[in-house]
Amino acid sequence: MGLYKNLFKQTAIYGLATVLPRMLSFLLVRLYTGILPTAEYGEVSIVLSWMVFFNVVLSYGMETAFFRFYSAEDDKKNVIATSTISIFWTSIIFLFVALIFRNTLANLAEVDVQYITYTVWILVLDALVLIPFSKLRANQRPMVYAAIKIGNVVINLLLNIFFLMYLPKLADANPNSV
Repeated sequence: MGLYKNLFKQTAIYGLATVLPRMLSFLLVRLYTGILPTAEYGEVSIVLSWMVFFNVVLSYGMETAFFRFYSAEDDKKNVIATSTISIFWTSIIFLFVALIFRNTLANLAEVDVQYITYTVWILVLDALVLIPFSKLRANQRPMVYAAIKIGNVVINLLLNIFFLMYLPKLADANPNSV
């Protein structure tokens, strides 16, 4: 029975770490639609939809492969090293190619080039944390995994509120400040 209890506990924690960030991110939709001009919110939506696609491309099934080999191999450090090196170099290549062609990508997507630059960096950083998060899951560290995932979204939510709601009011009240 201990096996099923542990399975249920870890499933609940990993599920919470997946669902809660999406719920908190859903709150951003109301913030964006209430504050951003319609055209800018449209650009954000286009960028976010492309991010979903490129997240899949940049991970190229490495998480599944990692779990398969990590559980089967005796030399777990080799699995971690190989996976990390692979993700690292493909992410670096993507970073350079995407930054070189960011103006072209911005024109194709009809969004500001600044959004493309931020998106490329976010995608690369997301890809680079794939193996460390997979290692946490493989080593059955659900609380650490969940705390980092949920903490990331809470920080993201708070920064969005700060930059979109508080900072403009602060700038209007103190026009000569930094």
